[in-house]
Formats: sequence, structure tokens, C-alpha cells
Amino acid sequence: MKRAQPSFLNAIESSVDRRQRPRPISRVRLETLLADDRQSCVSLPQGSSRMPSTSELEELAEDQYEEDGAILESREEETVKVCLRLRPCTKTGGRMAFKIKDNVLIARCPGESQSTASQKHYTFSNVFEENVSQAEVYDCCIRPTIRPTLGEPGATFLTYGTSGSGKTYTLLGNETNPGIVPRSIEQIYEELYDNISTEPSLKMECMKPIPLSDESVLEELRKLRVIKSRLQGGEESRTVISDTIQQQHQFESLEMGDKRVFIWISFVEIYNENVYDLLNVEGDYGKRKAMKVLSNDGNAYIKGLSTLYAGTKEDAYALLQYGLQSATYGATDVNSNSSRSHSIFTVTVITHSMATQRISQSVYKFCDLAGSERLKKTGTVGDRLKEAQKINTSLLVLGRCLETVHKNQKTKKLHELVPVRDSKLTMIIQSALLGKEPMTMIVNVYPTEEFYDENLNVLNFSSIAKQIVISKQPKIMKAPHSTRYSFFLSQAISSPSAKVDTHRLLMEYESLKLENDRLVAEAEQKSAEIVCLQKKLAIQEFQLRNELTDNFQQHFAKMEESYETRIRSAKELVVLPYKHQLASLEKKLKSKEQIIMEMEDEQDDYEKKLKAYEEELSKYRLQQSRVRRLSV
Repeated sequence: MKRAQPSFLNAIESSVDRRQRPRPISRVRLETLLADDRQSCVSLPQGSSRMPSTSELEELAEDQYEEDGAILESREEETVKVCLRLRPCTKTGGRMAFKIKDNVLIARCPGESQSTASQKHYTFSNVFEENVSQAEVYDCCIRPTIRPTLGEPGATFLTYGTSGSGKTYTLLGNETNPGIVPRSIEQIYEELYDNISTEPSLKMECMKPIPLSDESVLEELRKLRVIKSRLQGGEESRTVISDTIQQQHQFESLEMGDKRVFIWISFVEIYNENVYDLLNVEGDYGKRKAMKVLSNDGNAYIKGLSTLYAGTKEDAYALLQYGLQSATYGATDVNSNSSRSHSIFTVTVITHSMATQRISQSVYKFCDLAGSERLKKTGTVGDRLKEAQKINTSLLVLGRCLETVHKNQKTKKLHELVPVRDSKLTMIIQSALLGKEPMTMIVNVYPTEEFYDENLNVLNFSSIAKQIVISKQPKIMKAPHSTRYSFFLSQAISSPSAKVDTHRLLMEYESLKLENDRLVAEAEQKSAEIVCLQKKLAIQEFQLRNELTDNFQQHFAKMEESYETRIRSAKELVVLPYKHQLASLEKKLKSKEQIIMEMEDEQDDYEKKLKAYEEELSKYRLQQSRVRRLSV
């Protein structure tokens, strides 16, 4: 009797787990089901003779398609590259606590027995002993990672270790032995020499490409000139460094076609958990302000950071030297010139394809981490004590982030969120911590028994980083919503009728391609006609404008004549009554003048008569006086 197929109307079989827990059924890739000249089959679990039900087969096929069918490309995984570099030890017996075997460092506590139980083994990607040169370290650790032409997001390079272990020397070096930063500058500029733009016409702001105007380009070039003017010498030293690197490495120019490259540089330091700009041209070092670290889709950026354009490697060296002059250093009992801050030198390479108009950027961060310290040995007090506490706290947060990422990668479920926001350092390099870009850590160790405990902490820290997997984000294509009919769809595609349909589709494609070419030619012809008509229209518009201008000028001239005539007539009408009044007043004035003249004549007559009367009176008085004299 044939066994009935299970359905939602029947009870679940006794062999099926009612809690729907996963069973150890070996999964089969759907590609084996869809292959030609093969029969569709599903492998059963070993040791089981029961045929799976239809629902189990459907569920099995769905799970397998969701797991394998959605990924378009295979996922490439790589671990964080952690390299060990030993500083030359001048003290006798210093290397007794550490031994090197291949890429494994064997540490043994001083004073303990030689048994293997007391030994600790630390595996690294590479181990560089005291006699290894800077060039070998760069060729092995850094050079393969710098690939700006491939459109990769970039990389982060860290130098980590105790205070005085040689981190800054590995990163920067000196004039005779340049570090990884000058060598990276030489590699980038030598490989991209033919395609680097002389003008900064394209810039990334807040993780978005922005074309710059002519005024902005001149402003960027002005900032670079200001920084160069503030530097005191150093041209000869930079030339010696460049020549030394060119002799030790053979960098060849790469073929990039029509691509243009724009290189921008920024330099910051994290001092007492505050981010400061080391390339600020406008501000003053004594009055510098802390900056905010923001995030855009998991990519951190610093608000208001000075990012300057470096069109040549000489400009890049000048910016590096200017930033180092503003960095914070101090003296401790362990190191006379100890870095008191984390410094991050960033080189952003923007690639613009003229043909496809695609823009990609590669950001390379070179981080010089301040050394982890023990207060008893460094003897720090006051400001140095505060600096050491902030440094140790940020390094502790970095270790917690790496440990959390490692725990999350062990299992499918996330244990907790990565605490990247607990420190400014981890916020800035969160892209590398979250697996969005490669990260290389160079661990520097001063192999002495005096710093055995500090070196052990550094080695434990690096061992966690070595186990972290950096996964590249795969390109995922959405799978169809229903996956139960994928097998029938593959049969339909591989059937003979499908081949006929494919041939027909190819014929239709060729015909549509010819039709498209014809339409493109017509469109070009129409575009030429449109251009010609636009020229004619522009000429006609010019002529029409001239005619309108002449007509308006004539009309305005006539209006001006009529208004002048009206103004003259209005003036005459207004002045006429005042003319009559003026004539009457003039007549009155003449009559008054005549009267005045007559009165003046009468006055003259009266004056003559008065003079005559006065003469007669004087004569009369003389006669009277004579008469009186005679009588006496």
C-alpha cells in the first residue's frame, strides 16, 4: 500500500520533532539538481532509511537557495595582519626572556624554569628581528596593501607597543632610514605620477565628492603656499629621503588610461581624548579648538578638518613636516621624547574616470599610537600623569573593541555591540575595526626583562587582533521571492525549446540593435538640425531686438519733442499774468518816482527860502546889537 503524503490536514509524523528543532540533514547545493544529464536527487542523512517528505524537500531546497543562491561572488576573508618588530637591545641578557622560532615568539618569565608549561607562544604574520631594515618591513607589511588603482576603500596601519619601543621610528624613521609613511608617499606618487591632477578640482566632504569652483581652487592653493612659507628649511632633508627610498625600492608608474587622480592629506592628533587639527592654517596653536568626530553610514569623518591638496610628493612631505611640528611630545623616565598623543596621518586618493564618470576613493590612515605606560616606571606626575591615563584608557577601549569583534566572529549571534564610540581613536578607525577595510598592525617590542610585564600585555593585545577576520562585503543579488519552482525553471531553460527561444531572442536583439543604431543616427541628425535652427533663431532674435530698439528710440524721441512743446506752452501760460502785474507795478513805480522828484524840487526851494530867512535874521540881530550899544 502506498504511503500517504503528509499535509496540513494530517498529524505530524512521530519521527518529526514537534519543536521544529534543526536536524542533521546534509544539505545539497541546488547546482547539482540543475546540472545537465543528471537526475535530481537529495542525499539522505547517513544511517537513515526513511525517505524525506515533500515538505522536507521543499524546506531543504529553500534553505539551500537562501544560503547559496543570493551570493553572487565568493566571500574572500583575511585576518588582520599583525607583524612583530623587535628593537635592538643594548642591555645584556635582555633577549633571554624571548625567543624567535619562525613567525612565533616564545616568551618565558625571567627566573622560572625552562619547562614548556611556563612558556607562552604568540604567532604573528611576520616577525622582524633587530637587523631587519626599514625597507624590508615596508615591502613585507605595507607595500602590497597600497593599491589605489583597484578602487579599494584603503587601509589602516597601526604601530603599537610600549613607550620607547620604536613605534615612531617604524612609522616615520629618520633621514637615513625613512619609515613607512615617507615610503608610502613615494609609492603613491611614483605609481600615479602621470595621472595626478595639478589643480584640486575634486574633493571629498562628509564622504561625498564635491567639484570645486575656481575660487575654492585658488583658496586651497593659497593654504598650501602659507604652510610652505611657515616651514623653516627641510628641502635638502626631503630630497635625501626621497633619493634614499628610490634607491631601495623600484616604484613603476601604472597605466590608468583616462583616469585623473586627486590626493588630499589631513593630519590630526588625539590629545587627552580631544581631536586637534595639525594642518590648521587660520588658527593659532595656543588657541586651538577640539573637533567633533561624526559618522556617516559607519564611515567616520571629522567636522571642519583641514584637508589640503598635495599635487606633488614635495607638497606631501611639507604637510607631514608641518604637522609634526605641531604634535605634542614630552619627556618621561623611559623616553626623553615620548609621544603624548595618538597621531593619524591620512592620505586620501580620489580617482575620477573621464569615460565612465565614476569616482572612487582610497583612504590610507597611518596611526602612531602613544605608548602604553606603567606609572611606576615612567614616573609621570601632573600633566604627564593625566596624559598617561587618557592614553591607557583609549588603548584599553581599542583592546575591548578588538576583543568584541573577535567574540562576535566566533559565533553567528552577536554578543554585544563594538564599543567604538567610547574613544575618539576607535571612532576614527572604526571602518577598519568593523571589517570595511584591511588593517595592518606593527607591534613594536623592546625585548628586555625590565619591561617583561608590559611587553606581555602588548603581546596579548596583538594575539587578539591576529585572530580577527576582515571580511570583504560581498555583492548580493536579491533572490526571487519564491524558490520552490527553481528546479522547474532550470529545466525549462535547459530544454530544447528554450534554445529555440534563445535563438529567436538573439535575432530580435540584433534587429533591435540595428534599430537602435538607426534611431541614434536619426537622433544625431535631429540634434544637428536643432543646433542649426537654434542658430537661425538666435539671428532672428538679434534682428528683432535691433528693430524693436530702433522703434522704441524713435517713439521716445517723438514723445520727448511733444513733452518739450507742452512744457513751453505751460510755462507761457503760467508767466503771462505775472507779466501784466509786473507792467502795472512798473507804471506805479514811475509815477511814484515822478512824485518823489517833484517833492525833492520843493524841498530844494524850501531850503533856499530857509537860508534867506536865516540871513535876514542874522542881519536883524546885528542891527539890534548896534542899537543897544549906542543907547548905552
